[in-house]
Amino acid sequence: MLDDDDSWEPGPALDEDETGPVSVTAQADAKAGAKESPKPVYGDLESWLRKHLAQVIRRRFGGSLTWCSQWYRHGEAVSRLNAMWQEWEKAVVEGTMSSWWLYHCDPHLNVLMSKDSGPFMACKPGEHRQLEPMPLADSDPGLWLGTAFSDPRDPAPDRGTDAAAAAAWTASFPG
Repeated sequence: MLDDDDSWEPGPALDEDETGPVSVTAQADAKAGAKESPKPVYGDLESWLRKHLAQVIRRRFGGSLTWCSQWYRHGEAVSRLNAMWQEWEKAVVEGTMSSWWLYHCDPHLNVLMSKDSGPFMACKPGEHRQLEPMPLADSDPGLWLGTAFSDPRDPAPDRGTDAAAAAAWTASFPG
C-alpha cells in the first residue's frame, strides 16, 4: 500500500503514549546494524486510525463538520486516510511531523469532515448513506492519441491503429 517513492521507509515503533520514539539508542542500533528497513509503527490503516488519529483528533460534529462511523465504505475517505497514514509513517522517520500536520492532515481532514462537500456529506449520525459516483460520459478515443496523454517513460507510445486519424487529430492543434 506504499506509494512509488523509493526513498521512503516506515518509522520506528513509538512509546506507549505514542508521542515519541521508543529510544534514541534503539534507533542508533537499527541504523548501525544491517540495512533493514524499519517496520511501520502501525501495520495497517485501521490500526493507525483507531489507535492514533481517532485518539488525537477531537472535534464536535454538527454545524459544518461531519464524519461517518462506516468510513471504510467511502472510497475517497479510504484513499485520503491511507495517504495520511503513509505520510505520517514517513514523517515519524524524517522528524517532519509539523509538515505532516500542515500539508497532509489538515487539508485532508478539512475535505473529509466537510458537511457541505466531503465524502460523508450524505451520512447522518449512526446512518451511512452512499453517494453516487461522478457522472462520466464516454469520451472520443481520438482525444487520447496526442503525446500529452502518453506515458513520458514510454519511448514509443502507442498511437492507435489509425495513423491517419492520429495525424489529423495532432495536426488540428496550432503551432
